[in-house]
Amino acid sequence: MKSTLLLFCLLLALPVWARGAGIAASGCQGCHGQTAHAVTLDVTPTPVMPGGTATVTVTLRGSGSNAGLYLTATRGTFSVLSGQNTRLLNGDVVQSSPKGVSGGQATFQVQWTAPAMAGGAELSAFTVLGNGDGRSGGDSTGEARRQLVFGCAGTTYYRDFDGDGAGSASNGTSLDCSTPQGFSTRDGDCDDFNATVVPGGTERCNAKDDDCDGMVDEGLSNVSTWPDVDGDGYGDRRGAMATGCSSSGRAPNDLDCDDRDPNVHPGVKETCNLKDDDCNGRSDDGVRVRCGTGWCEALGITCDPLSCQPGRPLTERCNLLDDDCDGQVDEGTLCAAGQACVRGACVVTDVEAPEADAGVAPPDPMTMTPAPTPPPASCATVTGLLPLAALALLRRRGRASAKTSSHGPEPRA
Repeated sequence: MKSTLLLFCLLLALPVWARGAGIAASGCQGCHGQTAHAVTLDVTPTPVMPGGTATVTVTLRGSGSNAGLYLTATRGTFSVLSGQNTRLLNGDVVQSSPKGVSGGQATFQVQWTAPAMAGGAELSAFTVLGNGDGRSGGDSTGEARRQLVFGCAGTTYYRDFDGDGAGSASNGTSLDCSTPQGFSTRDGDCDDFNATVVPGGTERCNAKDDDCDGMVDEGLSNVSTWPDVDGDGYGDRRGAMATGCSSSGRAPNDLDCDDRDPNVHPGVKETCNLKDDDCNGRSDDGVRVRCGTGWCEALGITCDPLSCQPGRPLTERCNLLDDDCDGQVDEGTLCAAGQACVRGACVVTDVEAPEADAGVAPPDPMTMTPAPTPPPASCATVTGLLPLAALALLRRRGRASAKTSSHGPEPRA
């Protein structure tokens, strides 16, 4: 329902015709008097199909000489009918001039068209029967509502203020084809402003009816409790344990790290306040500001960006880290001659190529990995490897001599 709260009493200083033209008001009692009259709101035909049009009739019954109307709908559109003294005001219906009362009643009729998609709507009428003296006081007021569905059989949903999956009919209902936002299919919530209180829930030692069965703290004679000074449902971890639920001010757990503050307990969203709001042993975790890149990334003392100072850059090394804090990893020349930095390690790339006619491509340095370190060997094994090691050393020295010789390397046989 639209909540345009322009009251008739605000127009006392204006000419009478301004009131006669009608305004939008979600209630008239108080400005127009304390007495009430009967109002009915009928819709024909019903049911209304999606996109279909119906006639809405608002009938006022009571004493008075003229009648006023404000009619609104949560969905759909209105159109006025000739001879009904009505006009559209921001999509709603008000009287264009007061309508006369005959035989103790007055009737307004308009047309309403349902949306093209299946759903539900609520029509609300606020009415006035004036006594004709030109003043706002001494009149009577009335209200009527009608819920409609179009395109389905309709289900009644219950207003669920705390979003715990159970609503309360005392807070309002809605007839619709699917669950509207803020409503639930379940009724019977005895405290719809507390999400921990729900029909069929768990009873806790807190002097409340947590499961909405009409009893308080039932079945908790053997429960262990701790002091709950701040009343947040979490007991002081430093408090004395007691058995039995015989008084309020206690909780069936010892999870509260600050029993003086009801906003500090497990499950609370951590905020930047230098406190451990959620009792996980860390202050401002997940909310403090971060700054810097790579190795220089740092965590601020608070959420203020000025409290965060990045670390000092280091010399880039081959280790899969951004040591110099420039946003790149292992860039530049990081390994000795004949080696390349591959996956955080320096790998030898100066490998003798095979014979040209062997039909084998030279190895790719990027796919090479460092040779594994051999396990400790016995003396006999080491002795057996000495000739191979010596041969390899002589071959390397021979290549080095060939590179420095003025005659160039000797041709292969």
